Amino acid sequence: MSNWRFLNTGAKDGYHNMAIDEVLAKISVPQDKRSVFRVYRWHPYAISLGYNQASNDLDLEKCRHDNIDVVRRPTGGRAVLHAEEITYSVIVSKESELYSSDILTTYNLINKGILKGLQLFGVKAELVERPTKELVKSSDNKSKVPCFSNATKYEITYQNKKLVGSAQRRYENSILQHGSILVGAFHLNLADYIAALKGPRIEKFRQALEEKTVSISQILSKQINYDKIIWAIKTGFQQNFDIYFFEGQLTPREYSEVQKLVKKYQKLGGKET
Repeated sequence: MSNWRFLNTGAKDGYHNMAIDEVLAKISVPQDKRSVFRVYRWHPYAISLGYNQASNDLDLEKCRHDNIDVVRRPTGGRAVLHAEEITYSVIVSKESELYSSDILTTYNLINKGILKGLQLFGVKAELVERPTKELVKSSDNKSKVPCFSNATKYEITYQNKKLVGSAQRRYENSILQHGSILVGAFHLNLADYIAALKGPRIEKFRQALEEKTVSISQILSKQINYDKIIWAIKTGFQQNFDIYFFEGQLTPREYSEVQKLVKKYQKLGGKET
């Protein structure tokens, strides 16, 4: 049985959420040599940009007007509106059995743990391996599309619609994988904040996103208790990998390091200097 940390850091702004993931991945896990499973939410709602995505892809003035944070993720991909969701992050120590030099192997393993939790909650999702030609088509797409409309090698779906969108970043002594587990449908409003979209194109974009994604509340046709879904995801991950979780919060040192990074993320940073 492996020993991991479990952190439920609650609802925080986007700058703190991304700073916490970075501190855990670059400092805590490499030093402690103990992997971390973290869940969190976003308050206020936020749009995260991929690591190399241009900030002018978004209508930043409208984001400010609507009290939507804009932050850059340490991982790749394109824009995601974080609202009615549970976000997870798994920070894998180099000593962990989940660690692999092959990106897809680790990605697939982590997704299996998330899938187990969703199934415990009663969501009959599945882990789908996309055909190579579909992946090439997605990777060649130069339009300003959101992460959730892009295909990845292994993804968690329900009736061929994406339920969980994830991204990964590898550091010298750890792997960070984090992702959005859709609970409600507010993420569809990303269409309102894409700078290039005007008039009818906004609704067309929204419809395209709706056709490719699904939320837990849609699947189960009821309002979702966030505490219960967090419990199920945590338990499923724990059972899938035979993990013992030490539960707690950030240490004073971690909190101090997070505060140092927040200013960088507030400047639409996140990139290493």
